[in-house]
Amino acid sequence: MKYLILGLILLLTVEEAQANSTIKKVNETNTIRCGYVEYLPALTKDFKTGQWNGFDYEVMHAIGDRLELKVEHTSPTGWATVVADIKAKKFDMLCSGFWVHPNVGKFALFSRPIFYQPVFVVARHSDGRFTQNSDANHSDLKMVALDGDNPVHIAKAEFPKAEILTLPNMTDFAQVLVNVATGKADFTIVDAYTFGAYNKNNPGKLKIVNSDNPIRIYPVSFVFSPDDIVLRGAVNAALNELILDGTIDKIFDKYDTYPNAYYRAEIPYRDSYKN
Repeated sequence: MKYLILGLILLLTVEEAQANSTIKKVNETNTIRCGYVEYLPALTKDFKTGQWNGFDYEVMHAIGDRLELKVEHTSPTGWATVVADIKAKKFDMLCSGFWVHPNVGKFALFSRPIFYQPVFVVARHSDGRFTQNSDANHSDLKMVALDGDNPVHIAKAEFPKAEILTLPNMTDFAQVLVNVATGKADFTIVDAYTFGAYNKNNPGKLKIVNSDNPIRIYPVSFVFSPDDIVLRGAVNAALNELILDGTIDKIFDKYDTYPNAYYRAEIPYRDSYKN
């Protein structure tokens, strides 16, 4: 009798979770409501035309096509507020690529990686103190990053002697690089696209300390509520198909402007019919 009661409680709990699940609402409305963070070249909106652009936008709409669902970008969020906003049901999933971090994994689910992004130590071009990554671990140096962003955690782990200067989380990331270029900080940690875009407009001011040795390589994924296993599974199935048929590669080919910006995701398998 005890096991029967426990089984009934478990069944009722599962049924209640399914009744309140995001996938039920998505299927009823035929729509995924996206939370998003705008940044180049992943996602931007032309306020004159209302048109969205960027690889996150293209990937999500390709997912929507495979799942036969509409995709609507409804709710802006910030990197440090994603988990709280998902918990508050402000949107169905984060449709901006998010660096997978173990601490966030305690509170949310990640999709399979869309791609992988290396990040590098960046310092002033003229600063001879930096020839390799380990040079950043010095008490005389100041590192700058957005509050709560992954570079803060990287710096604490890799460069514990350095001082950390944080800017408000919603600050334009270009200001992080400006702080290094103007001497308010000595270095930061950034991806190659963001560095390349800044360097194009400000040549000779900053440098990647060691382009052959990223300080981290992050899987980049979409984010879901911990209860939304079915929705994540559906998105993963679509992503796998898009990677296997080359759609993801075609999307990223349009945005691969700077070296070392995006490492492409693959699905490992073995073709036993080839010698």
